[in-house]
Order: sequence, then structure tokens, then C-alpha cells
Amino acid sequence: MDDVSPTNPPTARNDDGIASAAGDARRLEFDAVVGPHAPVARKVALRLLGSPADADDVAQESLVTAFERLADLRDRGSARAWLAAIATKKSLDLLRARRRWPRDAQERGEVAFLASEAAMGELGAALSAESLRYEYREHVAYCFTCVGRSLDPEESAALVLTEVVGLTSLEAAAAIGVNEATLRHRLAAARATMASTFEGLCALVGKGGVCYQCAKLRDLAPEGRRGPEVAPIAPGEAPPDEKLRRRLAIVRDADLEGSAVHAVLQRFMSELFG
Repeated sequence: MDDVSPTNPPTARNDDGIASAAGDARRLEFDAVVGPHAPVARKVALRLLGSPADADDVAQESLVTAFERLADLRDRGSARAWLAAIATKKSLDLLRARRRWPRDAQERGEVAFLASEAAMGELGAALSAESLRYEYREHVAYCFTCVGRSLDPEESAALVLTEVVGLTSLEAAAAIGVNEATLRHRLAAARATMASTFEGLCALVGKGGVCYQCAKLRDLAPEGRRGPEVAPIAPGEAPPDEKLRRRLAIVRDADLEGSAVHAVLQRFMSELFG
């Protein structure tokens, strides 16, 4: 990804027209008002799209758009939500043009990944890197994004924006382009589908869960760099809503954006399912 943060946002494309028209004053204003919030563009895109390459492109394009439309930002205190909305709209455009992932994408993806010598080689290199410290909670966040790709795009965005990015209902509704009542409907549908899917998928929330990827990856990491033991997200008898609430708390705190291991998995899944 080009250097778009935050001191040289739009000129990363070496667009002399934009640079000359903008002027130093405009650039300084952009750096001061929008620059501190630049990471939210990639966070939104990565959590919605599940593809590092697509997230990089959307983040770049969102910062360029924000620079070009800086005069539209009336309330400087809402710069983070404004930039998140720009990234959301661009991400939704991509999602609507692509097929939704199947609900069993992780199971099918794992089979295909294990059969790919190239993919296994990339994973091995990421796991053996000196900088690695495996963190299973990052895998919980990764799985959340995979399941999100099986949802209706607006439902996924409603959940990500309110529960992960931390936008208000009003901000999230504006970002998606719906009213608050519709947002609440989208959010309820997303939560119900997520809770149902993970109940039969994730071994960390129930005995019926078939996926142990987080534990398998931890076992592959070198000793001393495996991070904490994999722990259940919630007791198996807990209500699905409570299990999802605890999962969302993990997803919010996980540094998925900085995980080389999960970048490998995300690239593979994106190529496999689109």
C-alpha cells in the first residue's frame, strides 16, 4: 500500500493536479483533522472485505476522497465517523458486486488450504518469522470476518460499524445509507445469523462446534511464541446472545490489521471465494 498516512494522503498517487490545487493550507488542515483517524479506513475495509489487498485499495481511495471532499466535512469533531462512512460505502460497492461466501466457507477453505503447497509454504514462513507472537484472539476476529462475508452486505456493515468500529446508530445508518429503524433491523438480523452460525461452527462456544483452527494454528507456532492458551469464549450452556456479546468484545480488541499469519489466510480465502 502506498503511503497515505496522514502527512501525505492524496499525493501518494503523485497526482500533480490535486497537489497543486490543494495547497499547503489544505494539506495541513487535512493532516490535523482527518490524519489522526486514517487507520479507521483500513479497519473498516478489512473487517468488511476480509482481503488485505482490497482493504489497502479502499483505504487509499477513501483518504483521497476525503481529501478531495474536505470542504464537505462541516463538523470537524465527526471526522472519524465521516472517514469510516467513506470507507464503508466503497467497501459495500465491492461487496455488492461479489458473491457472498458460503456459511461453511471456513471448513471448505481449510480443506483447500491444506491441499495447497504454496499456501502452506506462506503460512509456514509467517509462523516462523522472528516477529511472530501468535494470538488466538486474532483468529477469533478473523473468523468473525469470514462469517461476515456470508451475510447480506448491509447487515455485515451494521454489525461491524456499531459493534467493532464503535459508531453510533445514527452514524452507522448514515454510513450505510439507511434510516435508524432500518439499521436496527439489519443489526438484529446480523446478530441472529452470527449467533446461529457460530453455535454450530466454533468449538469455543459449544460442544457441537466443528472448527478448532485457532488451537491448531497455536500448536504450529514455535514454543515461546504461542501466546496464551486457547480458552472458551463462553460456557456451552450460555445463551447465544451472550456468547456473541463476548465474541464481539474479543473482536473489538484484536489487532487483526497487524497479523501476518491471518493476512496469509485472508488472501487465500479471498482468492478462493471472491
